[in-house]
This record gives sequence, structure tokens and C-alpha cells, in this order.
Amino acid sequence: MLLRKKDLSDLAEQTSTFVGADIAYILLCSVMIFIITPGIGLFYAGMLKKKNRLQLILQSYLVTSVVTIQWYLMGYSLACSTTSTSELIGNLRMGGLMNVNEGPLIEGGSIPSIVYFLFSCFFAVATVQIFVGAIAERGRLLPSLVLSFCWVTIVYCPFAFWVWGTNGWLYKIGALDFAGGGPVHIASGVASLSYSLFLGKRKEWKDLGNLPKTRDSSPVITMIGVSLIWMTWLCFNSGTLLTVNVRTGYIMANTQIAASFACFTFTIIDYILTGKWSIFAACDGAIAGLVAITPTCGFVTTWGAAISAIVTATVCRLTYNVNKWFGIDDVTYSFNLHGIGGMVGAIMCGLLASPNIAGLDGVTVIEGGWIWHNWKQMGYQFASIAAITGWSFVFTYALCFAIDKIPGLKMRVSEKGEEEGMDLFELAETFDDLVGVASGIRYEYYNGGEPSSSKESSSYLKNVNSKVNVSEV
Repeated sequence: MLLRKKDLSDLAEQTSTFVGADIAYILLCSVMIFIITPGIGLFYAGMLKKKNRLQLILQSYLVTSVVTIQWYLMGYSLACSTTSTSELIGNLRMGGLMNVNEGPLIEGGSIPSIVYFLFSCFFAVATVQIFVGAIAERGRLLPSLVLSFCWVTIVYCPFAFWVWGTNGWLYKIGALDFAGGGPVHIASGVASLSYSLFLGKRKEWKDLGNLPKTRDSSPVITMIGVSLIWMTWLCFNSGTLLTVNVRTGYIMANTQIAASFACFTFTIIDYILTGKWSIFAACDGAIAGLVAITPTCGFVTTWGAAISAIVTATVCRLTYNVNKWFGIDDVTYSFNLHGIGGMVGAIMCGLLASPNIAGLDGVTVIEGGWIWHNWKQMGYQFASIAAITGWSFVFTYALCFAIDKIPGLKMRVSEKGEEEGMDLFELAETFDDLVGVASGIRYEYYNGGEPSSSKESSSYLKNVNSKVNVSEV
């Protein structure tokens, strides 16, 4: 194939609508949103036993890579196509970034299409990272990566097109979702529930007949993870506007207000119910607030953000044992925080959405929510909730079932692997060196050493094992 020099004579015309400040801000937001990769990994790792932490941290980085590849090959085109005549999904015209020129995605846009490709990619990354944490303490890494690629294609891309595509059916009927309460939070929360149902309960839950009563965990690691997520979400939400104006300021302020009100509300309710102050409760509360404000941040007043956060945090804390009620071992509580939280956030958007806030960018026009006597808006919100919930649950379970049948892609580890710990079973490293030593020859081998069969080594390992029970670390 001969390479030809591209004609850039019309470059000035293609880029005439670009605004330098908008481009710079969206690029900055893209960089900031990447921080969600270690953020979610640490958030989940802190909930787990030491022997299982590194698997989810590694998973976060690999998911970022896998989803970016998918987004490049087909995801961006399927989710963001402006030429598709379907109301369900885009076409493949921009697959591999073909036909993505120097201009904007939509005529008159203020940023290049390639910049929006980068920004939108991290939305897909974050969504997948939220739900694949369901493998915690009993699922295999490789099948979760295969699931990630397939799930973005079959589940996330249609949702993104429905909600944000100019030809998407939810967009057309008037469902309001500013930054992804449905495609990101409800979809991932429900997917986590479905994935957890397929994987089954952890051995300790089976043995006890219930959830473990205490968390052998690290609240400090979780707090660091949530801090990174909180910082990231300020850019996640405000960047969604794709321009910088007064509405951008309201969006970021609403995000901070919601996270703060929810963090405090969740913690206080938890204290009332348990009699103890909890770092985990504060972290979960902050996440609940970020979830609540995602669909509403560009549509509600500051007091609306506070009310949405308080209501969502209250509902999420009072339904905190929903996994126990369903008998499903959702280790990371993603269905509680993201699934239920996203549903409540969508409902609050239908209740509190204001045309005054939406119109601050000088372009957006909405009728508002119930407080503006737009009674039909709630119907649109429930249609969005029902469609995304049903699609996500069914197709996530179907994908798990199909992938599990492929040789070499069994979703769940053996009981022996579960007892040993996912880090020792699948990874070459461990969170705690003492755990690695206690695993003996297997650990030495995976760290480049030669297996030793000497009596001295065997005696030493027996002595260590007598002090450290790997299954309990």
C-alpha cells in the first residue's frame, strides 16, 4: 500500500471552531481521570485479606489496557458514532480511528474528535473497573479481562449510545443523565451483582452460612483509594460538559458538595446503627455521594446536589446488607453503592433537575424535573433505569456463562486456590513477604529462585508455616 501525503489545505476550516481553553481542560481532565486506575484498585484492595490484594491492583491496570484497546478498535465508534441510523448502537465507521480527522466529532464542536476519544475512553475504563472487582478472593484474572473486552462491546457501548448519542433512544425521549448515572454506575453495579451471582459465594461464606462478621482488611489503603477517586470524579463530571464556562463551575461544585454531604450522612447513620466510627463507612459514603451526583451534576442547583446526596447516602446505608438479603456475595459492595446509588441518583435527577442550571452553558434546554411540574420526566428516568438494569444483568451473566465454557477460561479458582490466596495462586508477587515465605517452594520459583528440596529448607518452612497460616492472612 502506497502512503500518500495528507492534504491539510482545509485544516484551518476544520479547526475554526476549536477553543484552546476547552481543549486544554479536557486533556487535563483525561489525565486526572486516569488516576482512577490506581484509585479503584486501592479502594477494593483495602477491603480484602492481604493474600488477595495485589490481584485487584494488577487487574485495574490490565483493564485500563484492555478497554483502551477495545475503545480504539471499535468502542469509540460503536458508542459515539454520529453517522449511525440506529437508535441502539453506533456503526464501525470510526473503528481503529479510521475517518477520525482533525475536526470535531460533531460539527461546530470546540474540541478535536481525537481528544474526545481519549476522554471518553476513560469512562469505559472506569465502568469496567468498578464491576470486575467482583472476582475478589475467588475469581481468576484472565477470564475477567476477556469479560472486560466483551462487556464493553455488548453492554457499555449500547448504553453510552442510548444516553448520549444524538440518535440514541433514551436521548431522544428525554431521559436526563449528565455524566453516566446509568451507563457507568447502574450498569457496573448491576453487572457486579450478576458476576458475583455467577461466581458464587466465597468458601468462608459457605462455611459460615453468612457474610464474615469482620473485615480482615486495611481501611487506610481503602481511604487512599477513595481519595484518588474523589479527586478524579471532580474532573470526570466537569469534563463531561466538554467546554469551560459557568456551568462547569457549578458541576464541579455540585460534585464536591454531594460527596461531602453523603460522606457525613453515611458515617453518622453507620455510627447510630453500630455505635462505632468507621473509616470504611466514610469511604463508602463519599462513593455514594459521587454516584448520586453523576447523573445530576449538570442539572441541579447546589442545594439539589446536597439533597440528592443525603437521600442516596441514607438509602445506600440502610440497604448495605442487600447482598445478604439476596444471598449473593458481592465482595466490593458495588451493587449497593453503584447500582442502588445510581438508581436513586437517576430518580433525584427526575425530581430536582432545573432548566436554569442546564441553561448556564447557553445551549442546553430542558423542561426540568418534578419541581418544575414536568411530571413525565420521572417516567423517562424509570425507563432508563429499567432498560439499563435488565440489559446489564442478563448480558453480563450470559457473557460469564459463555466465557466459562471456553477451555482455559474457567471463571472461578479451585477451593485450594481460594484458600492459598489469589496473589499466591495467580501472581508472581505478594502483598506481604511473610505470606510468600510461608507458601514455600512455589513462592521461591515464581520469584526467580530454584525450588529447594533440602531438609534444612523444609525444616525452615515448616517452622514458618507453624507461625503463619496462609489461609488466614
